[in-house]
Amino acid sequence: MKNLKILLLSGIIFYACEEINNYNTDPRFFNDALHGTIVGKVAQKLSNASVIVSQVFPVDSAKISIADGSFAITGLPIGNYDVTIEADNFRIYKLCNVMVQGAGNTYLGEIDLSTLPDLVNSHYPEDRAEIVYNNRYSRLTVSVIFTQPMDRESVEKAFSTVPSTEGIFHWGQYSEAPSRIYYSDKAENWGYEESATITTYSKITAFSYQISQKDCFTDTTYKIKLSTLARDTAGNQLRFPLEFSFSTVQSSSTQNGIISWPAHGDIDVELISNNGIQITFPRNMDNISTENALSVIPASENIYIWPAKNQLTIYTGGVLRADTEYALKVDPTAEDLDGTKLGNEFSFSFKTAPVSVTSTSPRNGELFVSPTDQIYLYFNTYMQKSSVQSALTITPYIPGTLDWNYNSKTTLKFSPSSSFQYNTKYTVVIGTQAKDIFGSAIKEPYSFSFIIRPE
Repeated sequence: MKNLKILLLSGIIFYACEEINNYNTDPRFFNDALHGTIVGKVAQKLSNASVIVSQVFPVDSAKISIADGSFAITGLPIGNYDVTIEADNFRIYKLCNVMVQGAGNTYLGEIDLSTLPDLVNSHYPEDRAEIVYNNRYSRLTVSVIFTQPMDRESVEKAFSTVPSTEGIFHWGQYSEAPSRIYYSDKAENWGYEESATITTYSKITAFSYQISQKDCFTDTTYKIKLSTLARDTAGNQLRFPLEFSFSTVQSSSTQNGIISWPAHGDIDVELISNNGIQITFPRNMDNISTENALSVIPASENIYIWPAKNQLTIYTGGVLRADTEYALKVDPTAEDLDGTKLGNEFSFSFKTAPVSVTSTSPRNGELFVSPTDQIYLYFNTYMQKSSVQSALTITPYIPGTLDWNYNSKTTLKFSPSSSFQYNTKYTVVIGTQAKDIFGSAIKEPYSFSFIIRPE
């Protein structure tokens, strides 16, 4: 029974470690029943890493092979060992309680050394990250979490950026996003997690560095460095610098991903839009070269306005032409504010809606209409009043006048010369003679009926 308990305990210790496999197939590492070998591989084969095996104190060590990063420490008495891998400019790797069995090889697998210094747990942004950023609304933020409480003064002196920036260190905070320029209370301080209570600065393990807005740029690569001057509160310095970089991009679309409104291929596009025709570029554009590179078919008296440096609004001089295909093109000669040409032609097209009646008052099928009501006709574009007047018929006939409703150009009001007859159905028809200001007519007659209330 005693021997059984020992075997069970040995099994538990073995499987509690990281996934370690035994390989006994290589004759180079043959061991007797009382000795074994620890073998493995380091992914960074040119790191010249040292592998140290310890039991309280170092027992043996070896250098990895520059050919494939492999290592082997042979002739180890059976038992448990701690394995440490050290290399310049790489984090110290430690693996505890590695079991060595007699006449066997304990394989540690391929080990990927970290480039984070030993006192650093993580940082934001990640190395070579790309951040969609607009400096009109936020500031760039760099954050670091440490494994130990840090000496604030040494960390701030050790911190630098390329390009050079000015900023403020917020200790006890860790951001995972650019910070908003304004926030009124803690609840709106999005993306932050406190890593310490700001009552004792000896326990702070994180900071966020907010870059001054004047130094925040789009389409820029920032290089961050924390030198070995940084130390923890116990006086331990970084063994090697923390270095990483990230880039900012202006748009979440691709580098040449231009967005248009209306989108390419849209149909039944509104003839009247307060947005006009919009083109949003992924870069801040030079106004003059972009406008010169733009063509619009059918030709119109275009007026250009730039609500933002990367957004162009095209006003075609009024409402769009009905039932018409518009084709727009921006030549590759358009330049951004850095003088870089667009590089690729951008074109899109859309088709507008036909002239139509959008609604009426009274509405079609309405009952109990007042005999003193007027008739309102609502169109989707600017109309020729004379053409609508010649296209309008009301049955039974009632005389009256047709005029603009407050000079809207899209709404006409028919005012009867006398009251409508009680308990009578009236049918209004607008024929295909009704035209907009460009001469486009409605495609088919539009009719609606209503009933006047009883006397």
